[in-house]
Amino acid sequence: MPIKNSLLWMGLAQGISFLLQFGSSLVVARYLSPHETGIYAAALSIVSLLSMAQTLGLSALIIREKDLTAELTGSAFTINALVSVVLAAIIFAISYAGEALLGDAGVRHALFALAPIPLLGIVSFLPAAMMERRGEFKTIALIGTAGTIAGAIVIVAAAILGQSYMSVVYGQWTNACIVTFDMAIVGREHARVRPGLTAWRSVADFALQMVAVSGINNLSTRSSDVFLGYFSGLASLGFYNRASALNGLLWTNIHLFIGRVMLVDYAELYRQGISLRERYIRTVEMITALLWPLFIGLAILSQPIVTLLFGPRWQFAATPLAMLAIASAIQVAITMTWELFAATDRMRVQTRVEIIRSIFALVTFVGGCLISLNMAAAARIVDALFALYLYRPHLNAMTDTRFRDFIPAYRRAALLTVAACGPSAVLMIFANEASTNLFRLAAAILGGVLLWVILLFVLDHPLRGELRGMLFPYGRASRRK
Repeated sequence: MPIKNSLLWMGLAQGISFLLQFGSSLVVARYLSPHETGIYAAALSIVSLLSMAQTLGLSALIIREKDLTAELTGSAFTINALVSVVLAAIIFAISYAGEALLGDAGVRHALFALAPIPLLGIVSFLPAAMMERRGEFKTIALIGTAGTIAGAIVIVAAAILGQSYMSVVYGQWTNACIVTFDMAIVGREHARVRPGLTAWRSVADFALQMVAVSGINNLSTRSSDVFLGYFSGLASLGFYNRASALNGLLWTNIHLFIGRVMLVDYAELYRQGISLRERYIRTVEMITALLWPLFIGLAILSQPIVTLLFGPRWQFAATPLAMLAIASAIQVAITMTWELFAATDRMRVQTRVEIIRSIFALVTFVGGCLISLNMAAAARIVDALFALYLYRPHLNAMTDTRFRDFIPAYRRAALLTVAACGPSAVLMIFANEASTNLFRLAAAILGGVLLWVILLFVLDHPLRGELRGMLFPYGRASRRK
């Protein structure tokens, strides 16, 4: 499938996912207290810590591999299955430790319910990886959307029925089951594999590199959540989790979905020996023009957004949300980092860089936890700046670029950000007493969007053409006819 069509289908799926996740989060915030939210966040953090062993990235190996053999496929499937079984058993066993550490039986109940989910990945692993390798993003998007819809319905219904923090767990279970079942049916031709360990050395080498990168980052992030819950209490973790989830809606539903498509594209170009220079510069230009205004706007309007969406009792999540949004905007400047390292087979290099970055991030975050919730969130900005410093030279080397090559893209993105966020900034500065008024807030946001669109045309920005091509892929052909 052409890259524009892939992005269109994945974009539609992520748009639906965003709306459903956003809507369900509003319901959950109204029915769950910060303490209840903290219980689920703590359990999820412990599961994620233990799941480092499952972040093998073996699907990326299947996507990237030039000559995919039956031996390699069988070995990848077998190793993934073994790790999933062991992980589920460990989560079951460690659930009592989670209760003892954080002093709430709810953590144990949530861990018990989350433990079997890794086993579902055994079934969907190969079908999902092979469909992604072949660029079948339309099918992937439809399956993901079905799971998201079902999961959101269960979360909302369970929350309304008083299932507390378990409502989110039930939603995750539903989503995982729907996706696994659909993948097994639609991708059954890819599921024919002979388990074995013939190519275990190649698989293990790649897996260790992926664990070292994704696992170390995950260890740092999830350990930070546990430390915050330990030092500041589950309520503070609940506030932070709510801010992180809202910020993550933008990051996951826009940045990460683009990354899934670009990984396939970068890997194909690299296999053909084509320089990634032009493709990466264009990627940076597209993503900064789109995400800088969104994240900076979210930071500016964090207080009224949190108050209007979740209610006054969640107001302490506003400042952490602003900090996290600013950190995400900084990280956008070095977009597609993991995708480039994976596509160009330089995961060992990223491992060394990520170890340094993750240790720094954990130390600064824990230091912030000892002061206040807001300082812990502010530590994420320091972490993002440090990541920018660490990764920029490596990105330039992989893409045959220099920093000055990106200055025009950054300049145009900055102008678009000022235009898009200007009305919101004016509202917050000069009409602060009415800034939580829904209609004025909506007017400021819509005004910013209009100015952003106008400036896209004035600057003749490439994003304008890309969006038109994605939305109307057959427009030119139709006109010629």
